[in-house]
Amino acid sequence: MYKIQSIAFFAAATMLMAGCGNSNQKKTDGSDTTAANKIDGVKIEQFTNGTPGAEKKNFFLRITDEIKTDSSRIYITKSLYKQDTVGAKVEVVDFIPAGIIDGQPSDDVGFTKGKIRISSSGPQSDHLIKALGELFEIPTTDAFTKDVILPNVFSSNKVNADLSKKTAYSFKLFLDNKKAEPAELFFNVDTYKQSIEFSEKDPSFRVGLLSALTGK
Repeated sequence: MYKIQSIAFFAAATMLMAGCGNSNQKKTDGSDTTAANKIDGVKIEQFTNGTPGAEKKNFFLRITDEIKTDSSRIYITKSLYKQDTVGAKVEVVDFIPAGIIDGQPSDDVGFTKGKIRISSSGPQSDHLIKALGELFEIPTTDAFTKDVILPNVFSSNKVNADLSKKTAYSFKLFLDNKKAEPAELFFNVDTYKQSIEFSEKDPSFRVGLLSALTGK
């Protein structure tokens, strides 16, 4: 069973929310998008400021396209790593329940499965695997899995995640894989900055993360 340790969890989630952000503007409520919305004027930025090595990494993916379904938002993301464009498709179900109840993480209501779905967006996702392998110093020629990845999700939010609002929501993902214990990631969906940002909980999960993303 997955468990959330409150002190370490809140510290890491707070660092991700603050450390990945580039904007100091105040966030405001927004309205729903249309069924399909290509986001104009967004800047494709670097995937990471990190360099290959053992230190923990933070990663940034710009949302360039958004598709609204009856119950979710599908985000097409892109960033740059060296000469390659990297990216993935991330579907987030609307109104993921809050996992912080009365100021404390609740394992009973905070965990859901399949509320965040990660899949390939094509060659850019294969480039993402290559970039992670290089940064983790675990070279790989594997491609991004053709399957949809359905992590266990813990919501570190005090409110349900209303994706129509221009704000940020943070989660912790547990990704099952074929080589190690579930790989853990801190994961941020920012509808204000139009970004998906994630960071390592610990470098010991790297083998498992690559296994989860490649299906091998």
